[in-house]
Amino acid sequence: MKTLWLLRRRYNAAGGGERFAARLARAFAARGWRVRIVAEEWPPAEDDHYDVIRAPTNSPLAFSRHWTERLAPSAEGVVFSMERTARQHLYRAGDGVHAAWLERRAATRPLLGRLLAPLNPKHRAVLQLERATFRAASTGTIIANSPMVRDEILARFPYPADRIEIVPPGVNLARFAPCRDAGRREALRDGFGLPRDAVVWAFVGSGFARKGLASAIQLAAAQSAPLWLLVLGRGRRNAAERLAERVGIRARLRFLPAETPALDAYHAADAFILPTVYDPCANATLEAAACGLPVITTPANGAAVYVAPILVEPSLDLAAAAERCAPAARPFDLARVNEELRARLDEKPCWDALARLVELAA
Repeated sequence: MKTLWLLRRRYNAAGGGERFAARLARAFAARGWRVRIVAEEWPPAEDDHYDVIRAPTNSPLAFSRHWTERLAPSAEGVVFSMERTARQHLYRAGDGVHAAWLERRAATRPLLGRLLAPLNPKHRAVLQLERATFRAASTGTIIANSPMVRDEILARFPYPADRIEIVPPGVNLARFAPCRDAGRREALRDGFGLPRDAVVWAFVGSGFARKGLASAIQLAAAQSAPLWLLVLGRGRRNAAERLAERVGIRARLRFLPAETPALDAYHAADAFILPTVYDPCANATLEAAACGLPVITTPANGAAVYVAPILVEPSLDLAAAAERCAPAARPFDLARVNEELRARLDEKPCWDALARLVELAA
């Protein structure tokens, strides 16, 4: 029996990487593979389709060392890592390139923050792990979820370009589809405290500072007609509310409970906005596009290449950026749904590509 080792430190039911790992485990268990998940924390499988190998560590650096020194020497089978580790057949760079993230973040921070960031022990540890992961001797194949991530790797590390495969996450098109039920849309808006005839932008993402909620608030407030902003995710809510008060949109800002399905936010909205500072490939962007919503995002979102978005570059001033977003500040129209774009987001080819890479490594 073939064995697949999946490396992911911790489980978060809302995390995209964790959901990906869980689906990969089930997919290969269904193919007859024995699946072992190496993690510090991970729930047991209800139907025993994988085993959990617990790592007695509490940091990325310690986890990597435990795998490399204790487990990897005797691990037979294919190693698929979703953490920055130094011995694997396949590494999925779902978290992007930390060095690139720090560079993009520096442009948004005051001078003192830029000077102190390189001295932060957490950042130094992640950069150390990254250098080890992106060595040709450490990783057989790198899976990038967007061309942006591939280019960031090649720009910073001497890794062979022909060993990087681009495999987007893809979307379950049966689940994420345009809302064609006016009654459902009205019921959602009633439940969220939104006027039925309002124009609404949805923001879905956790880590409000990195995902660009402040920019979303400012862009919504700068539209010529009143516009509502629906927010789903975790982050510093108080800071967002204070900003919304200053720019005059506080009464039109709605935060949803964290357990709200993202699909409900998409179906209640007229457009999707994620002016992120850095995102390797934001799943929410793909999901919203699959629901037929116009997408507003930045070039720092690797998913932008897949969804034909309205792009808001950091170099634009607020007035210019707001004007660029204006076409999305109108009611949702099913007639505008791009079915060709939706078809390109289908997850099935993506999962087929991943299966091929794992089989090739066996």
